[in-house]
Amino acid sequence: MNWKTPTIGIWGGISPLLAALTLLIATTVHASAAPWQQLRPVGQGEMNWLWFKLYDATLYSQSGRYLPGEYPQAITLTYARSIARGDLLSATAEELARLGAGNKEQRQRWLEQLTAFWPDVGAGDQLTFYVDAMGAGHFWWHNKPLGTLADPQFSAAFLAIWLADNSRDPALTRRLRGQL
Repeated sequence: MNWKTPTIGIWGGISPLLAALTLLIATTVHASAAPWQQLRPVGQGEMNWLWFKLYDATLYSQSGRYLPGEYPQAITLTYARSIARGDLLSATAEELARLGAGNKEQRQRWLEQLTAFWPDVGAGDQLTFYVDAMGAGHFWWHNKPLGTLADPQFSAAFLAIWLADNSRDPALTRRLRGQL
């Protein structure tokens, strides 16, 4: 009995199967990668309040340059301390109003949508806001989808918190835009 021939035949038949499985896994991993991971960093900096560091921020774009209103773009916040969801929502509401983003009803609707999925954050937590090519905004929590606000006006307004000329921290804005 010749054991070599059947064994070679069996393994020879499995090789194409293994190749196909490897290709499927590689495709699945690539497809499930967070979309901003295909973008290039533009700039980074940190946000402080008084003498407390709140978070590190990094801005990403397709070209690696900041071009207002050209998407996709993403901003990632890596928190340095715990902040309750209610405090995040309040600060966001205050900044959107201060910047004159949307009208009162729009801001209220946006905040209601955020309330449905934003978490409390702790030191080391990472929240990413990714704006796709159509202007829809997608929140990611530790590289996993968290929620979407499809309104392009919200996307522009939310990014303006960090990127507007009249942002709360102009030095951080310049660093994120790659101007420092």
